[in-house]
Amino acid sequence: MSRLAEDLVLLLLDDESGRSTVDLGRRYRAVGSAVLLDLVRAGRISIPASGDAREARVVVSDGTPTGDAALDTALAKLGEKPTKVGWAAENLGHDCWKPLLELLTADGAIRVEENRVLGLVKTRSFPSADGSREREIRAGIDAALSGARPDEETAVLITILHGIGAVPGARDEATRERAAEIARTAWASGPLRDAFHGLDTAQLLILFAAS
Repeated sequence: MSRLAEDLVLLLLDDESGRSTVDLGRRYRAVGSAVLLDLVRAGRISIPASGDAREARVVVSDGTPTGDAALDTALAKLGEKPTKVGWAAENLGHDCWKPLLELLTADGAIRVEENRVLGLVKTRSFPSADGSREREIRAGIDAALSGARPDEETAVLITILHGIGAVPGARDEATRERAAEIARTAWASGPLRDAFHGLDTAQLLILFAAS
């Protein structure tokens, strides 16, 4: 059920080193945004319209367990009190990072490597194990950046990655402009977009961009 968030984690991990390719602040904000959208798709939260996007709040409509470790972690964190979207994204990205890694490890997409720094400090990394899922995601993004019409999930991933300046393959100005165009327009309709009750795309980019 945490499909968007899992896909995003794969895109943010270096395949060989198994470490994050962006700093913690951008990583947590991006992953938390994806978790929120997965909860929207699961029918567990809503984000009522707000005159100021920065004041928009997440409302839990169904807090019963989903059976997905990452989403259940998120629901427990959100609790019953409406929470600002920006705060929710950053905190859910932090709290859900570990369960998302565990889900991807169980799925066989990544593996765990344990090392020690100076023989003392234990560290863990998560290099690629089976890259087929990530290759499919990247192929969709590459096609969209080359002019194809993206499906909603690909468009949302590009929107979030554009917000943190980490769209894969967007290394020249034309490709960056295409990514920005997708972020502005490509999911202007559909079930995910409808869940935000009138927040325009510019407001969504404020919510999902790194602070």
